[in-house]
Amino acid sequence: MRTLSVSTKALLLIGLTLVAYLPALHNGFIWDDEAWLMKNPTLYGWSGLHELWFNPVALQQYYPITGTVFWAEYQLWRFDSFGYHLINVLLHGLNAVLFALLLRNLRLPGAWFAAAIFAVHPVMVESVAWITEIKNTLSTLFYLASILAFLRFENLEERDRRRRDWKWLGVSLLLFLCALLSKSVTCTLPVVLAILIWWKRARVRTADFLPLVPYFFLGVPLGLLTAWLEKHHVGAAGPEWAISWMQRVMLAGRVVCFYSYQLLWPANLSFIYPRWGLGSAWLFLSAGAVVGALIVLWGWRGRIGKGPFAAAAAFIVTLGPILGFMDSYAFQFSYVADHWQYLASLCLISLAAAIPSCFLPSRRRVLILGLPIVFLAFLTWRQCPIYQSVETLWRDTLAKNPECWLAHHNLGFFLLSQNRSPEAETHLRAALRLRPDYYEAENNLGHCLMMQNRLQEAGQHIDRSIALNPDCAASRWSKALLCERQGKKEEAYAIAQAGLDQPAVYLDGLNRFAWLLATAENSDIRDATSAERLARRGCELTHYANPYFLDTLAASYAAQGRYLEARQLATRALVIASGLENDELENEIASRLKLYQSSEPYADRG
Repeated sequence: MRTLSVSTKALLLIGLTLVAYLPALHNGFIWDDEAWLMKNPTLYGWSGLHELWFNPVALQQYYPITGTVFWAEYQLWRFDSFGYHLINVLLHGLNAVLFALLLRNLRLPGAWFAAAIFAVHPVMVESVAWITEIKNTLSTLFYLASILAFLRFENLEERDRRRRDWKWLGVSLLLFLCALLSKSVTCTLPVVLAILIWWKRARVRTADFLPLVPYFFLGVPLGLLTAWLEKHHVGAAGPEWAISWMQRVMLAGRVVCFYSYQLLWPANLSFIYPRWGLGSAWLFLSAGAVVGALIVLWGWRGRIGKGPFAAAAAFIVTLGPILGFMDSYAFQFSYVADHWQYLASLCLISLAAAIPSCFLPSRRRVLILGLPIVFLAFLTWRQCPIYQSVETLWRDTLAKNPECWLAHHNLGFFLLSQNRSPEAETHLRAALRLRPDYYEAENNLGHCLMMQNRLQEAGQHIDRSIALNPDCAASRWSKALLCERQGKKEEAYAIAQAGLDQPAVYLDGLNRFAWLLATAENSDIRDATSAERLARRGCELTHYANPYFLDTLAASYAAQGRYLEARQLATRALVIASGLENDELENEIASRLKLYQSSEPYADRG
């Protein structure tokens, strides 16, 4: 490898990344992808860009650069998942290259070996194969570039203020701001820079850290904004987050041990891991182990150097935002996730790669170090198909974590959308067994029973969902559906109108209600004119880019005998559905299009 140029090594590393993640390029959309893409109103038009930058709650978090990248991707390939996956894989490959350049700049041995480990380590698959987690790959790109720019400004090993090039400090700060606006977990960068300065210099002075002050002025406010939005906008509030400070300290130790072990032994990786009990003795033992390890590394710094302590400290600091001291919405179902350690993993990987690189003979180094790279690449290749679809994701999660109420619910919800009601009912009831106060599961179980014409039982679950959360829009729309099915038209239309008057219309509920009115076999329920009005409102809200609303509007036209318009809209819906790689939806729309071509309306007999 010594004879190869840096650019050649970089190309080989990106090629290795592409090969390892080849299966991911054929994956579709999963879980949060829908919120960030298919149901993201900021994707449409220039006004969406304005919303991204000037409305902090336009997305789940204030990540305007991530949102802008999604906006640009949507303009290029709409909802074709291949483009989104390709960009994510390429960003990951670029991150691996920047990681290698950073380690070379820091004069760490095994720089390209460390970068290759990062590129193909299966723990990274969750960040790379999940479209939404471009937040990780994009923010890490800016994060690493910011450090490299800082190293152009400051020589860490020599204190020479006269040779500082201040423009590079400005470039570094700009890149850091871009990282924060992509994902604010990068707010720990100034502390990591301080650790690097301490590591590289024999003696440190207070003045050595003064250039880091503006980084804190950028990082702290945006980090606090994210914490506030997570609690007040995303919903990380309630009894699940009632954790004492002592428990949080103990939890942080367990989290550090868990992530370290996953990097060392990446077996049984799961999208959602079991949620630990906070009374477990493992919490105390883990916290003690972390403190003990830091004390040992600190005590041995004279013999083994300051590097190991610096790497461990940087790892813990980078994990800081998700150690448990700040509440995350996901804490209600798990305290850990693979994508949360994407950035922090760089610290331990750099240490782990440096050790064998120091002791192995140069002639055998490539062969010996190549073996773990090949093995990790194989594990990554095998891990990628788990993220192929919503169904594969949640079935794999339940195989590894059978008591995951969220996985049961989300799989049940998906099966419900595929008209597989009996199997959906099984998973929705399992979700309620594991979490009895889960209002979303109550509502979706009610809808599932409604699809099976068990209207009385469905009403009980929908009413319980509304009682648990009166503000749940989905439950209100389900109630409108139920009333319509029961012949209570006035009540149904009143609920629907109230839903349309909300600042943010619940699109799934709107489409379900319009679909029922457009396709009901029972003439007492069917109301094609009202269905057209509701479906057109849904199309306007989604800028005529949502195949479900287009399909519903086409059905409403066909129900009125307007077959030419029905065929035009169904054709458009079919094109968009094909880009989503949703074979079932594509087949359903195609079958309805054939009816419209024969001048026949569609009647839903479900």
